[in-house]
Amino acid sequence: MFGKVFRLLLFLTVGLLLVLVGLSFLVLENQPAVTRATTPTPEDVQDARAFLHGVRASIETDTHAAPFETTESQLNSVLTLGARFIPGFRGRIEVVADVVIGTVSVPVPGTGQSTWLNLFVTAPAFEGQFAFSHVAVGSLSLPPGGALNLARIGANMAFGTRLGDTVLSSATAMRIQEDMVSFDLAIDEIGKNGVMRGVFGTLRGSELPDTQDIDRYYVLIRDAMEDGILPTEGSYLPYLQFTLAAALEGSATEGIPNAYTSAIFALTRICGARDFTMVVGGLAGGAALTDKGWRTDCKDLTLNERIDSRRHFTTAAALQAASNRGFAVSVGEFKELYDSLNAEKGGFDFTDLAANNSGIRMSNRLMAVPAEDWLGLMSRITEENNVIVTFDDIPQLMSRDTFQEKYGDVDSPEYQAKLALIETRIDALTLHR
Repeated sequence: MFGKVFRLLLFLTVGLLLVLVGLSFLVLENQPAVTRATTPTPEDVQDARAFLHGVRASIETDTHAAPFETTESQLNSVLTLGARFIPGFRGRIEVVADVVIGTVSVPVPGTGQSTWLNLFVTAPAFEGQFAFSHVAVGSLSLPPGGALNLARIGANMAFGTRLGDTVLSSATAMRIQEDMVSFDLAIDEIGKNGVMRGVFGTLRGSELPDTQDIDRYYVLIRDAMEDGILPTEGSYLPYLQFTLAAALEGSATEGIPNAYTSAIFALTRICGARDFTMVVGGLAGGAALTDKGWRTDCKDLTLNERIDSRRHFTTAAALQAASNRGFAVSVGEFKELYDSLNAEKGGFDFTDLAANNSGIRMSNRLMAVPAEDWLGLMSRITEENNVIVTFDDIPQLMSRDTFQEKYGDVDSPEYQAKLALIETRIDALTLHR
């Protein structure tokens, strides 16, 4: 009896392996369908910002379903920026007649980009329910309905908060005219925060803290400002020290990762970049707390004697706490590319990246150790340049033409060498030694 069972299991195992090998010939290919990875340009960032602003304006309307218009160029720019978070990822979107065609190429890990998974999808214009009209992986065609359902379930499992269901139900119509794509979107506040919470939770590897916890630290910091405990001009260092002390106290019940994330989110709402809430949505805390009669602000506080360095450092630290290094670094990089298009912003600035990466590394350091090690780390932060590098010899504002002449683009060896120099200097900071 045992011998028969063993032979049956062996037969099934061999059969399964043969099926998988056969499918691999249909699914895996030795060339990417998208032949070249696209390096982000300032125009890509500009397009992606317009796309994001358009989506937010649409889903924040009071009407049941609001129209949102985008273009083939914007969709490809979003794909180009998103590809920075996935090594080797390549994608392309085409708007043709009454369909949107998407092509994605991803290298199989461990093959040195010699083997690729190519995905092809076609989505037609619709009213009511989104659907694919064609789906293929390599040369293997899949049932469009089944593939869409599989993608929905996968998103639900990967991101939680039923993200797949939310995204699919949010678009109630898609219309196409030349290269313009128009959507009717309907996402309530719970849906919006659920999407953002799922995305950032997946990037972070754990759930984000509740917004009520962020609100508590927000009130604590604002009250300290109002009472004169924290200054309203000069060095920003007291704010970092105060916030870290508050997070350490809160960690007794919240744990270090969540206490630090809540505290740095609250600090970023007060003293970080204005675009922070645009990136994280309602996860930054409750809007009701923005009007409690507080009269003080931190608009004049500086880090490395610069206001913008304070904003960059704090915002990057918060994004790192909420996601991962790839996301936080890329957002800072995108900001500099965007600034290179804007004469009022002054251009691309490596010192901004130095401030960003210093904040990211601070979050990495503090979130990687238990609470009992925090007092020792906090005792190392007695001056600003214990946590942020000096800007000596780091290139500052430069025009787009100058940047391209010296560094080419953000994938060039010259650019990567400058980032490596910044990281080496961060390694030498007192906090990280």
